[in-house]
Amino acid sequence: MVDKKIKIIKIIDETTFILNVGQIDGIDENTKFRIIDSNPEPIIDPDTEETIGFLETSKGTIEADQVQEKMTVARTQLHTKLNKSSLLSAMSALQPYETQYREELIVDETQITGGYGRSNNPIKIGDEVTILSDPS
Repeated sequence: MVDKKIKIIKIIDETTFILNVGQIDGIDENTKFRIIDSNPEPIIDPDTEETIGFLETSKGTIEADQVQEKMTVARTQLHTKLNKSSLLSAMSALQPYETQYREELIVDETQITGGYGRSNNPIKIGDEVTILSDPS
């Protein structure tokens, strides 16, 4: 599908990112991505003190929201929160209401330009991204 490394090329805010891939790379709306931490944690054997591998961690997941020819606007997952108040609970005729919000990921705030569990390292321009799912 994609013949190049997928990377974050612009950070809009804590929920919205621009990727360097688009329709010509086979990306569709709702394609899910994982942002990879470029500093994997070394796993050291306590007996030999030898590094036996690295634990690759995720900085978060995002989903294609708007796909253009050569770039993709990807956003964090939309969560739904059920709001209840004591007043609503006392009045059975009134139903609780829901609000939606996007999960905010940890980003390098100096790189947010505005506009349109994981690792504790902030997301930065140039971070590599992998495809989690292909909706096609």
